Amino acid sequence: MTLDNGDKAECKEIARVIIKEVLLEHINSCPHGIKLGKLWMLLVGACIGSGIGGGTIVGIVLKVFK
Repeated sequence: MTLDNGDKAECKEIARVIIKEVLLEHINSCPHGIKLGKLWMLLVGACIGSGIGGGTIVGIVLKVFK
């Protein structure tokens, strides 16, 4: 059995939808991604807090990791 172009396009669209759903579910539940997100938020917060507080980013990072 050979698929025509319409069937191939339909299969491709179904696969695209499945992949998007799986990737979104993985992103929302992946422990590594969640940890990296938290680390990124900590770093951004430290940079913003450093600028507002007049301190240095090194001092803030050292306080956090002590």
